Amino acid sequence: SVSINGNTAFPMASTVKVAVAAAYLSQVDHGRRSLNDKISGQSAASLMERMMIHSDNHATDLLLRDLGGPSGLQDWIAFNGLYNLRVDRTIARLLADKRDLWDVRDSSTPLAMVDLLRRLDKGNVLKPQSRSYLMDLMGRCATGKNRIRGLLPWGTRVEHKTGTLNNYASDVGYITMPNGRRVAVAMF
Repeated sequence: SVSINGNTAFPMASTVKVAVAAAYLSQVDHGRRSLNDKISGQSAASLMERMMIHSDNHATDLLLRDLGGPSGLQDWIAFNGLYNLRVDRTIARLLADKRDLWDVRDSSTPLAMVDLLRRLDKGNVLKPQSRSYLMDLMGRCATGKNRIRGLLPWGTRVEHKTGTLNNYASDVGYITMPNGRRVAVAMF
């Protein structure tokens, strides 16, 4: 971990896939892309499902490449006024590079990730249909059964995305309380 403006930044690992999905869906909302678009012979929707539900790294990199690579995603992050969240490499490059916890690349502070989640939930980033689609995918996340979901009573509604890198585990998403109140959380 590394301190950014007094906040500790952590490697995002696969939790960055929330930003990849949001950036792609933002393009869908503006008519620049479609979930039916073919990317390397596969629909964007199937890539998105593999990325968000099964944490497929290859699917992530195909979507990321279609968005203009890490710099294209970073431009989207900056355009949306998000700070202390940075994307520098593809997932393949991230996994291939030597890593340590002092590396500021591909990192986020917990507050920055919660800010992204809050904006997504409030509808400030995506249109309702895209927001619902993303929440559905996050609700079907099949990884990390022992993380947020495993810490809560059975049946608690959780929409999340996990990340794992060098024995480092993270989980970000939403918990819906029994009274209907939603809480955005980022556990790094």
